[in-house]
Amino acid sequence: MRRSPDTQRSCNRSLNCISPFLIFCFLLPAVAVWCHAQANPATPATQPKGLPEPKNPQLKHRPPARPEAEAVKGRIHLDVSVTDASGDPVTSLGLSDFTVLDNGQPQKMVSLQFVDGPDEKPESETRILLIVDTVNSRLQDMELSLSGVEKFLLQRKGHLTVPVTVIFFTEAGFQVVSQSSTDGNALADIVHRVQPSVHTIHSSAGQQADAERFLLSVKSLTTIVNKEVREPGRKVLVWTGPGWPIFGGSDAEYSERGHRINFNVLASLTNGLREARMVVCSAGGGPEYSVRDYLKPVKSPYDANAGRLALQVIAVHSGGETLDPGNGSSPEEQIRGCVRGVDSYYSLEFDPPKAKAIGEYHGLKVKIDRPGFTAHTNDAYYGEP
Repeated sequence: MRRSPDTQRSCNRSLNCISPFLIFCFLLPAVAVWCHAQANPATPATQPKGLPEPKNPQLKHRPPARPEAEAVKGRIHLDVSVTDASGDPVTSLGLSDFTVLDNGQPQKMVSLQFVDGPDEKPESETRILLIVDTVNSRLQDMELSLSGVEKFLLQRKGHLTVPVTVIFFTEAGFQVVSQSSTDGNALADIVHRVQPSVHTIHSSAGQQADAERFLLSVKSLTTIVNKEVREPGRKVLVWTGPGWPIFGGSDAEYSERGHRINFNVLASLTNGLREARMVVCSAGGGPEYSVRDYLKPVKSPYDANAGRLALQVIAVHSGGETLDPGNGSSPEEQIRGCVRGVDSYYSLEFDPPKAKAIGEYHGLKVKIDRPGFTAHTNDAYYGEP
């Protein structure tokens, strides 16, 4: 639903008033936030009814991906999926087929590795984090999402090729209902027993409710990204449902302080997603063209309004996509589209040029020297001297 100009300006002012909370979300240590969420479960009023008590509500812990001594400080690591014109993964490329551009300038790659299929090494294993959004979805949307998640988990008779963690996003934050597992039958059984409940942040409260859900959503995504930075392997986070409210408006409607806060949040989240090796996909958030006005590069604080923090925008910038439920596709089909060829990708590294200032914008592009092939990866990072 389109807002009137006066209503939109009011929404933007509302966000400027409460946006300091966003930067607080980033500065708060991720582990403390995650542990607090696990130690303080949702109340019956905000938690999905019938949620089974998990045996271990933590994400699966693994050893560090690489010993600290082997890590090269400042080196940029990118996971790149390459598809042909049909959207199928391309698996036969070599170093000479790739060109990495940093702010339009070609960079020399120091390594390239192709990863195909399940791998026992934790640093290369791909995991799927499947988010069921109970905060931003209507009751009927939640029921469709739960049905789609269950059908996805039961494909191939429940034998998943990639480990999946099912997570419920509630007003108390993220509720992890199981360890990462390839047993789709067991995961589907948990999902099947959940009865979604109506959330307490009612849309009838207007712009204040929208702002509250926006802040809670960004905070919760930040928490899981910061947590996953510590975990090895590639992750694909599939967020089901329509996504959180989108706040746009003219850049001039934001105060200088509001611009700076939004910029810091966006820069931290952009770098965090790349360092966590996480791709975001919005399953049901709508087509990419619906957020095209917010996809331009955010090179300075002045460019950073809250529209740049929409789930659909974050997904596209991370190398993922946003899928349209209006084309007749089911939630199950949208989830499958998000994870198509998920465990076939190229892992590359390069030494970036030295930044001249903190928060310096660097646009990234990976070009494939083959007709009809497209590379999908993070499209930016923010450097430090």
